[in-house]
Amino acid sequence: MAIRKRTTGIGVSCKSWGDLMADIKWIKIATEVFDNRKIRQIEIMPDGDSILVIWFKLLCLAGNVNDKGLIYFTNEIPYTDQMLSAQFNRPLTTVQLALTTFQRFGMIEVIDDIIKVSSWEKYQNVEGMEKIRAQTRARVAA
Repeated sequence: MAIRKRTTGIGVSCKSWGDLMADIKWIKIATEVFDNRKIRQIEIMPDGDSILVIWFKLLCLAGNVNDKGLIYFTNEIPYTDQMLSAQFNRPLTTVQLALTTFQRFGMIEVIDDIIKVSSWEKYQNVEGMEKIRAQTRARVAA
């Protein structure tokens, strides 16, 4: 992968568009994220700053897993509170408070012990990714 400068900014050149989409390295964060009423409520909580760091780390982890907002260690192994504590380098009690808060505020759901970011489409272009995956499958099958 090579980076080349363009007049409109920095671009990334890959072997193919499919290679880029198979390895998504971004999530969308709106500039007004700190105006969100849930984020504001978290900010004023004890350990609010740490809880917000955990939120953004969860979003990044969901982006790395790249499975419609699901967060798991492997397909067969969901993250436990202890695993997330180690992954995020945060005290277990803070991670547990964060997860409880996110669930209470409707920011995450837990389905069969797997965390799912609610409204994942706000943070990732789900339709665009599915379209590109379908095109890649068709191209590989041809």
